[in-house]
This record gives sequence, C-alpha cells and structure tokens, in this order.
Amino acid sequence: MRKYLALVLSVIFILCFTATAFAIHETGEPVSAVGPAKITLGGKILVRGWYFDNVSYYAASAPYNYSFNLPESSDSQALYTTNAYLTVNAMIGDNVQGFMELETTAGGSGNPNTGLYIWGTYDTKPASDLFFRQLWVQYTGSGLLGAPSGIKAGHMLITLGEKQFLNNERFGNDAILLWVDPTKELHIAVGTTKLNEGYYNVHSDDVDGYIAVVTYMLDKKNTIGANYLLAHSDGNLPSEVSPPNCDSLNFQNVGLHANGDISGLTYAAEVDFQFGKAKDVGFSGTDAKFSGWGVFAKLGYMIDPINLRGSFAMGSGDDDYSDNKIKEFQTLQGPDQTGPLARFVHYTQIYERTISTTSQNSVVTTTLGGNTRNTGIANTIYYNLGIDVNPVKELSLSLDGFIIRATKNEFGSKNAGTEVDFKGTYKIAKNLNYFVEAGAFWPGKYYEDYFGIDKKTVTQAVHGLSLTF
Repeated sequence: MRKYLALVLSVIFILCFTATAFAIHETGEPVSAVGPAKITLGGKILVRGWYFDNVSYYAASAPYNYSFNLPESSDSQALYTTNAYLTVNAMIGDNVQGFMELETTAGGSGNPNTGLYIWGTYDTKPASDLFFRQLWVQYTGSGLLGAPSGIKAGHMLITLGEKQFLNNERFGNDAILLWVDPTKELHIAVGTTKLNEGYYNVHSDDVDGYIAVVTYMLDKKNTIGANYLLAHSDGNLPSEVSPPNCDSLNFQNVGLHANGDISGLTYAAEVDFQFGKAKDVGFSGTDAKFSGWGVFAKLGYMIDPINLRGSFAMGSGDDDYSDNKIKEFQTLQGPDQTGPLARFVHYTQIYERTISTTSQNSVVTTTLGGNTRNTGIANTIYYNLGIDVNPVKELSLSLDGFIIRATKNEFGSKNAGTEVDFKGTYKIAKNLNYFVEAGAFWPGKYYEDYFGIDKKTVTQAVHGLSLTF
C-alpha cells in the first residue's frame, strides 16, 4: 500500500510543478530517413591508449565495495581500450521524440559501471556487451496554460546547475521530467527519479529523488537559476550495508547558479546548501544530520587566439566524526566501483578521477562505504589557472594548473598537492580527431598523514582517436 501511495504522491508532485536539466551525448553528422518519422542514426568510436605510474590499488574488505588508489611507488601500467556508441533519434512529427544510446561495457556478462572494453583477447571477439546509456521518450507542446511545455520519461543524463553537486551525465538515471516555459526567459521544471529499487515488493530499500529547477534568462548571454533536490528513503542510506539500515533518509540540497558573458568576460558560479537527516542510522538510536555546503566560481576572457581561465571551488569538510553531524559537502558525481578508464574528467585528470581524494565522509553515494574517487569538491579546495589556444584551425591546446587542499583534516596536514594537466586535439579529417591528455600530480603531506603512505609523484597520459558519425 505504501508503494502505491508513494507513486500517487510522486505523480501529484510532478503535476503540481514542472522538469530538470539533462545532457545528450553529441554525435557527428547523421544518416537520416525521411517519412512519417525521421530516424537519425549516429555514433562514436573512441580508441585510447593509457599510461599510469605510481598509482597503487587497495580494495576494502567485504561487504564494502569501495577502494583506494593512492599516490605511492608502484609499477607502471599501460593498456589500450575501445569505446563504442550507437544512437537512434526518432522524431515522430513535430512533438514526439524517442532516443536510444547504446554503449560498450566490459566483460562477457557486461558491467554497467564501464563504458569500454580492454584490448587483448587473442583471436577472439572482444568480451563486451552493449548496454543502454540513454533510453527515453519525450512529448513537447503548448497545452499547459498555452505555454511551451513537455514531458520526458525513461533513462537519461541528468545534471543540476554548474554540476558541482549533481552530475549524473556519465551513465544516467531513470526519471520522469516535466517542464513549462511561461515566458521566453523563464523555465520551470520538476522531476522524480528512481535512484534505487532493490526488491520491487519491498519499499524499505527504495531511494527516490525529487527535483525542482527554475532558470531565468536576463538576456541572451546571461542566466540565473535555483534548484532543489530531495533524496528520500524509508530505510536505505546507500553507503551503508544491507537495507533496511536506517529508519528513514531525507537529504536535501538547495543550489543557486549563474552563467553568462559580460563584455567578453565569461563566468559561471554555484553555491549549494545541504540539510535534512538520516534517522536512526544502523538502528543505533542516533541520527545523522546533514549541514554541508559548496561554492564554485570561474572566469574566462578571450584575447584571440588565447583564452585565459581561472576557477575556484570549495566543499565543506568535517573534523569531528563523533557529533553525528555530516558537515562534509555531499556530492552525486557518479559511481566509484571501477577504475579511471570509464570516468569523465570533472576538473583534474588525476586527482578525483584516478587518485583517491580528500573526501572522508561521503555517505550519500551509491558505493558501500562511500566514494573515495568521483567525489567532486567534497572536503576539497582547489585554485585553478588555465589557458586555451588554437595556433591553427585544426589544432587546439589547453594547459591547466591546480593547487589542491583539504578543507578539514583532523589527522594532520591539509596540503593535498598540486597538478598540471595538458590536452591537445588535432583534426585529422572531418569528424576524426587525434588527441593527447597528460598530467602530473605531486601529492602533498595530506596523503602521508591521512593514509600513512610514502607519497610519490603520479604521472598519467592518454592518447587516442575519436570518430563521430
């Protein structure tokens, strides 16, 4: 009965408001068939070579499935991988759309947390399957109060604001989204997402998300907005083992964001505040109360052909784990059950993607025990300066430097380290690019004090070919 009541309330919630932000994988020029329906076929093939040095691996004991990748002396690693994407975009008239995107997965049985296969299968076919990365239907019209509006349902890529808190564009979520544009400038949206179902006849292992978004265009180049997320469960704190593991979870995040261009100066900013609680965690009689926050800002200015960039971000940390207050900024940046091969770069190529971060209390995640990578700016401060240049039409180059610190660390130093990243892309032919991404991470004393290791410099390089069609 509670499951049906939750379903009814979700529908009422959605119909009373309206949907959220989403991202669609970009492909090259399509092959189309014109008729009652317009079917657009697309895809991408990504072949990459990888090199890592001084990245060690430690797995947690069962039943936890998190792991640590630490910057200490270890053998170098080198390998090749291939990603493949296939997309079908079906437009039925002017108002109805269906979209499918298939992506490779590793292993003969398929792993939903990968997007590639690793080379080396002798003379046999690669051990890989194709899983849906996106699978949704959408209807748009002007029936609600005579304003443009729409509904979208299925598996889709979802982000909020400037992606500092919620960024699930790697593998996506199952969701129902609705939106309305009362004016050309105003966009109002709401959605509900099923984060975890577990056993469909048991409600205590479910985790549901409810999202509301409002954005307003000040002019053609400048937009401000606000968003809200509630993650609710009747017994499942995802980082804990074997639900039911608490009485209830009601985690909330409120975000404000802006982006635009003022006289050639580009900018983006986001601030998030978190509250709510997980009640009776582990049925110990104690509640975990959330009070994290995060801030982010970036600026850019083009002096043709050079683009200068700078950014700053800070996510709150926690230096008292005995007060039952979760002060660390909680982030939802995607899964942490696989290595860096499948993850997207959020800001640094090595820290946060390849190396375990300074996050110490990441509890609102899908990883048992909490994420140690893919944690965004949780308990992290970074300062960044970058430069982009296009010396010729076919060549683009980028260089970034980062200073990284822990916001809190009751176990010693907050100095997490420094990183320098390079990226270069050369257009060989139409839709075919060769690229190189390389970086070096010099870990700070934080890794010695918190992890008890003899830190070493990490180097990493990725190169490859990207073909879109």
